[in-house]
Amino acid sequence: MNYLIGAFKYPCNVTVKFADGKTRNEASIKKENGQTVMVPLFENHETIAGEVSIDPLHGKKVEHVGVKIELLGQIELYFDRGRFYDFTSLVRELDVPGEIYEKKSYPFEFSTVEMPYESYNGVNVRLRYILRVTISRNYVPNIVVQQDFWVRNYTPVPSINNSIKMEVGIEDCLHIEFEYNKSKYHLKDVIIGKIYFLLVRIKIKNMELEIRRRESTGSGPNTYVETETLAKFELMDGAPVRAISFRSFKVSYCLLWMIFSKKGDVCLFGSGW
Repeated sequence: MNYLIGAFKYPCNVTVKFADGKTRNEASIKKENGQTVMVPLFENHETIAGEVSIDPLHGKKVEHVGVKIELLGQIELYFDRGRFYDFTSLVRELDVPGEIYEKKSYPFEFSTVEMPYESYNGVNVRLRYILRVTISRNYVPNIVVQQDFWVRNYTPVPSINNSIKMEVGIEDCLHIEFEYNKSKYHLKDVIIGKIYFLLVRIKIKNMELEIRRRESTGSGPNTYVETETLAKFELMDGAPVRAISFRSFKVSYCLLWMIFSKKGDVCLFGSGW
């Protein structure tokens, strides 16, 4: 049994190092096994450079028909796991066919890489960027090593950021008007708003505000929607006054929901951006 396991073990160690890995900012990501790891953080049109090292195990040699490194941007839907849509694909050939007897290093560089989409790990979908090193071999499986990195793109503050007004309610029972101070928020922003009670003919027990993140994947009948509650705030306990002001200190790709309780029933009103 030990012989069989050793027969499929790679005859070398392969590492990928980024040129500015010691000084570059990092992002934490959760792997499929649940572990959290730190990976380098990049932005769109940055240059990605570094070095690939191949170190044969003691007494081993690596026969190959070529060594290459790829930079890939991929989208994977979890209900179709294993099938990737590559929206970015760049290749650099590192070595011609031959044999490696001792540690060997190969520099690489991808200049001003177009990375238009941000990395994302969701419930049903994953968007990721990887560096993939492939040592091609005859008659035996190729040696493939992957290195993740994270992409986060920043946009300037919008010059126009109008407020949001919305009216919701139950016919002849409840008429409410919501007002948010603006329609675009950054992830560490503060949501400030007001709630006006224009008509109240039911007994309201309490009112809460929820911030929800909604993920939608697929299209048509194959659309999957997942909603996660990020935060919850109690705005009112008991009968309402004419108007209520509120502040929320957590924003993240969100929907705002107002939850009203009346004698055991729950009414939901929402808005989103």
